[in-house]
Amino acid sequence: MNRIRKLSVYFLLFCILGLNITSSNLAFGIAKYPSYDNLFLNEDKYETFNRKMFNLNLKLNRVFVKKIHTIWASIFPNFVIDGFNYMYSNIEYPKRLISSLLQKDFDAAKHETKRFLINTTLGVGGFIDMADKFFKLELYNEDFEQALAKCKMKCGNYLVLPFISSTSSRDIAGRILDFAFNPTTYIASPVAAAIKMGLLINRTTAIQPMVKMVESNFKDSYDIAKKVYGVNKYIKYSNYDRKDVLDKIKSDYDEIDLVNNKNEEFLEVKGNIQKGENLFVDLSSDNELKADIFLNDYNPQNPITDSMRTALLDIKKDKKSIWNEISIWNRNFSKKIKTASVNLYKDRKDYSFRYVLQKDKTSPLAIIFPSVGEGMNNSHNDTLAKLFYDQGYSVILIGSHFQWEFFESLGKNYRPGNIKDDAKQLNLLVNSIISYLSKKYDRVFLNRTAFGTSLGAFSVLFLANEQFETSANNIDKFIAVCPPFELFFAITKMDEIISCWQNYPNDFKDKVAQISAKVMRLYKEKDKIDKTSFSMPFNNYESKLISAFVFHQKLSDLIYAIEKDKNPSIDNKELYNLIYSSDFNDYINRYLLVNHTKEELEGLNSLRAISNYLISKDNYKIYHSLDDYLINKNQLKELKGYCDNKLTLFNNGAHLGFLYRDEFLNDLIQEIKLKK
Repeated sequence: MNRIRKLSVYFLLFCILGLNITSSNLAFGIAKYPSYDNLFLNEDKYETFNRKMFNLNLKLNRVFVKKIHTIWASIFPNFVIDGFNYMYSNIEYPKRLISSLLQKDFDAAKHETKRFLINTTLGVGGFIDMADKFFKLELYNEDFEQALAKCKMKCGNYLVLPFISSTSSRDIAGRILDFAFNPTTYIASPVAAAIKMGLLINRTTAIQPMVKMVESNFKDSYDIAKKVYGVNKYIKYSNYDRKDVLDKIKSDYDEIDLVNNKNEEFLEVKGNIQKGENLFVDLSSDNELKADIFLNDYNPQNPITDSMRTALLDIKKDKKSIWNEISIWNRNFSKKIKTASVNLYKDRKDYSFRYVLQKDKTSPLAIIFPSVGEGMNNSHNDTLAKLFYDQGYSVILIGSHFQWEFFESLGKNYRPGNIKDDAKQLNLLVNSIISYLSKKYDRVFLNRTAFGTSLGAFSVLFLANEQFETSANNIDKFIAVCPPFELFFAITKMDEIISCWQNYPNDFKDKVAQISAKVMRLYKEKDKIDKTSFSMPFNNYESKLISAFVFHQKLSDLIYAIEKDKNPSIDNKELYNLIYSSDFNDYINRYLLVNHTKEELEGLNSLRAISNYLISKDNYKIYHSLDDYLINKNQLKELKGYCDNKLTLFNNGAHLGFLYRDEFLNDLIQEIKLKK
């Protein structure tokens, strides 16, 4: 995999991890979440200049570079693009050889020499990577910056230059040496120049999905780009991008986990009796909760690790296209999805959403509500949209209500987080989108289904209750997968995970890099994995760190948007100091305790508050697992008392870890199947 493609993979990794690196030191005592300003990169001395250059590069990409990449990817199919990349990588053998020798890494030099000889002869000059495909000799992507780092040259300050996204003084010196030891440098002719320009375009085509993801999913895309650069460099310096090196690293944290987390049982519901308005649920009963559906050969590890399976392993997608994702010839399902926007409040930003419509103007409609902090472009949205579309539904895809884009479309003083208020705003949003599509395409959506996961599932149920209380009939069916029972209980659990890094040894930097490399490796090889009985390559500690990165990144994006909205000129260092001293409970205390006490908010943000609806109506379905770490057994028992057979329980899968299992998908398809 060439360097640009690897950067793209690392970005995808960070969409999962949400690793947070800042350019400031914390000023408010012990951090609740770590700041990495001096961990992977030096202080960002030129941040003002760098941000301007970064924004310039984004504009240049939109206006100029992306169009060239689209044309290129529409001329050459993927296997040709890959072939050119393999061939050029083969030509760069001298760079990797000399870099390995300077590092006294003679095994790597021998390894790369074998690759060069095999690919030059059997691989048609390197156009086919025979060494990796048949001899299991993967590329060791050594370069001169690694050699300079081994020679103790300091990294220097982080820089963003025109057409060069992220770099440093050592990186620039390394690129110059890479250029000097590239054989094509010394072939000077117009034809050679044109070929080299074509190869450069070919190699950089892979950045477009990365750029799209950066711009559409993260509020501060500059910070994300810096994160990717810092950890990518450290992984390369440590050789964690090599499978043989990564496989030799043995975890020494299992014993620590046993001490700190032995038989973790989180907060229990106080008392033996919990009251819904029309129902008493006896929690002292000896009746154990039983699974309705069993996941065969699931091979559970621990709840947090099991929950990650959905993020890293998904269901089969479209037949793989021979054309690149950005090619005009690519006809995969995601190409059918369009983007539009509606305005909810004057003088506030339009809210962007995505949709895909059936040809039938009276087709049923599905609205998908994603998990906490997810934007409309997350991959789960696309996967679930295809599932509904294949069943005959038109589909609307929106982002989470606890997310920066949702906040920016609402009233200036509005703060997401109180589900009772959020449900009203979501109802306004959904009705506005349906009205827009109905008018634009002359549609009548006679049957409407709302589907949500995690916090999106919580939203779906409160939307159902909002409709129940107002006697409206905007949505016909509600499907909720792994909703929290008490939101503050789930938040407390998430905050415990966010702070878990404080309880472990001091080799945190290495551990973060190793976990990142593991995720990248898993992502690279996931198409070869048996997803039924597969075990994730993470222990409990590593899984907690990954989950902590995910949770806090989503929170930090929202805080960043709120504070910038209040004061656009706020100093970024001051803002990130605030972000890295904040957890979810701090968010509640800072932004939500205006009209309610904390006790009132706890009561409002619980499924107990909508027990009348859950008991009396049957237009909903809830899926949960017995080992979800954001809900405890007493809460599940109480929920079962409200819902009875409208709650389906899985024996394993934790929080959403069963989402792409056949057992769940088959049951869901039966639930949404259209009657003929």
